[in-house]
Amino acid sequence: MSAEWTALEQRDGVAHLRLARPPVNQFDAPLLEGVAAAVASLGPETRALVISSDLDGCFAAGGDIPWMAAAPLAEQLPFVALCQDTYTAFERIACPSIAAIDGHCLGGGLELALCCDIRVVTARSRLGLPEATVGLIAGAGGTQRLVRAIGQGVARDMLLTGRRIDGEEALALGLASRRAEPGECTVTALEIARGLAAGPAEAIAASKRLAVAASELPIEAGLERERAEWADVRRSASTQEGLEAFAAGRTPDFDAARRGEAA
Repeated sequence: MSAEWTALEQRDGVAHLRLARPPVNQFDAPLLEGVAAAVASLGPETRALVISSDLDGCFAAGGDIPWMAAAPLAEQLPFVALCQDTYTAFERIACPSIAAIDGHCLGGGLELALCCDIRVVTARSRLGLPEATVGLIAGAGGTQRLVRAIGQGVARDMLLTGRRIDGEEALALGLASRRAEPGECTVTALEIARGLAAGPAEAIAASKRLAVAASELPIEAGLERERAEWADVRRSASTQEGLEAFAAGRTPDFDAARRGEAA
C-alpha cells in the first residue's frame, strides 16, 4: 500500500517525491518506510530533491493519533525512532531538499519540513506542532529543530501552546524562506530545484553540510571544517569553471564541467 502513497520522479538532476495518502498524508510506519526508501534510492545523479503533496490544501498533518491512543508503548517507541530517522535522512542526503508547503503542515509534517533546506509556503499554509494540546510532545525532532530554526521565544510558544502560524508569519519568522501563490507552490519549488541542479554541485553540497553542522559545532571547529571543505570544493572542475566564467564575463556551464569530470 505504501507504494501507492508515494511517487518518486526524476528528471535532469531533480527528484520529486510526492505524498498522496488521503485524507491528510497521515504518517504511519508504511508511509514513512516508503518515504525513507525513496530518499535512500537517490544517487549522485540527483542534485536537488522536492517533496510535495498531491492532496489539495494539505502537506502532511502528523501521526495517527487513534493508533497512539490504543497501541502499547513498546510499539510506539520504534515508530518514533522511525520518524526521526526518516526525517533526518533529508538532512543527510548530499543534495539540497525543498519542501513545498501549500496548506496544513502540522506535527510530523512540520518536523519533516524542518529537515529540508528550503521551505516554500503560500498564504493558505498553516504550520504548527500541536502535540502538547493532546498531551504529547513533538518527538521526531520538533523540539530541537524548531528552536534552531526560529529561536527560543517563538519556538517555545508554538511548542507549549500548539499555536499554528500562517505562511506570512512563517516567512517573517524565518521558518520559511520562499513565497508562492496558492496552487503554485510545487511549481515554485521545482523551479528552485532546477536552478540548484544546474549549479555547482560540490559547492552546494558542501554549503549544506556546513550549514547543518553549524548549530552543533563550536565556532572554532566550524571554521576549521569550513577551511577543509573550501579546499575540497576548490579542487573541483565546477569551481574552476565558475571562476573562469566570472573572469571572462560569461555564464558558467556547470553541466559541461560535470561531463568533463565524468569523462
